[in-house]
Amino acid sequence: MAILAAIGEEEGSRRVIKVAADLATAYDDTLVVVHVIPEEEMDEHIRAMRELPGYSDTGITDESDRAANFVRRMVEDSLNQDQQDRVTIEGRVGKPEDQIRSTAEEVDARYLVIGGRNQSPVGKAMFGSTTQSILLDSDRPVLTVRTPDSS
Repeated sequence: MAILAAIGEEEGSRRVIKVAADLATAYDDTLVVVHVIPEEEMDEHIRAMRELPGYSDTGITDESDRAANFVRRMVEDSLNQDQQDRVTIEGRVGKPEDQIRSTAEEVDARYLVIGGRNQSPVGKAMFGSTTQSILLDSDRPVLTVRTPDSS
């Protein structure tokens, strides 16, 4: 089994990684950290890169690698070396909710750890956030780590 931490580009993701690492240590599980680049952002990014000379072969594999490299840097900034040795890095491209659920199933996640921003009452009433979707539709326990709203 594993503990899955799903992170975004927010500074609060470091806290998500630390909490998930503590949980993985407590259960003596591997920590899997995943970052998903939304497909619509990837399409725009690839389109812009393909306009540059010499970058016509940019594709999903490159974006998955970029997502994995982002995770690697966040893990290195968040955990000590002993903790880092127990981490598996995942970079994905697609609909974040689907990719996070898929990764949780693949690694047989005992818990899913995600970030959740402090929001205004209006923000809480809005549907469609990745965090809310995971909370409502996950088939496994979800731990939400509150992170400050950066706006």
